Amino acid sequence: MRGAVRDGLISKTPCRDIRLPHADKTVIRLLVSYQVMRVSRAMPPKYGPLVLLGAAAGLRQGEALGLSVDRVRFADQMIRIDRQVVIDRRPTMATPKSPASVREVPMPVFLAEALEKHIADHSPADLLFSTSHDNLMRRDYFNARIWKPAIRAAGLLPDTTFHDLRHTFASTALAEGVPISEVSRWLGHESITTTVDLYGHLVPEASERARTALDSAFRSALDVPPMRPEQE
Repeated sequence: MRGAVRDGLISKTPCRDIRLPHADKTVIRLLVSYQVMRVSRAMPPKYGPLVLLGAAAGLRQGEALGLSVDRVRFADQMIRIDRQVVIDRRPTMATPKSPASVREVPMPVFLAEALEKHIADHSPADLLFSTSHDNLMRRDYFNARIWKPAIRAAGLLPDTTFHDLRHTFASTALAEGVPISEVSRWLGHESITTTVDLYGHLVPEASERARTALDSAFRSALDVPPMRPEQE
């Protein structure tokens, strides 16, 4: 609307002094490790490692569907994310959602082994995961035909989403003591504030560390005698 004012299409914007409603907080659903493996094994073999990319590397669904063989660096155990599958009438390859989303994430050994086996079994020339005709995968097709049957077979709630794997990655890393700044970078968040807002409450023993730090800082001051009037 401000652009319309600048272009002379309207005299003033009607969007002034509008009180926006409070946005609902994102519901964080976490899966435990055996649930992740159940979903991965319930997928068609060609797509099982997609689940591990979400839960063990924190990739978004579009990023996982856009991952190619040359972006998986087995030598240094890193994955480079610099493109994703988006839907614009048909699936197309695009850059990630923000500059921060272009990143490298560490690849756990079990994920590397799963990807190595996938490449050996299916010999993908470029994309690790594609349709039977080697085309880009539509997310709606993937969700309806592949993801939903897998979570049903794995006994998960019917509204479990691929993004829940990403939440699981973040919570697992934080629970194991990985600094939230590193988790934020691996998730591709533009600001650590986003990561803290979503996952700050999952940082283990944060309250206890805060109590200990404040006790240490102030305890020695408890024994300091009060100032006499002439010292004030």
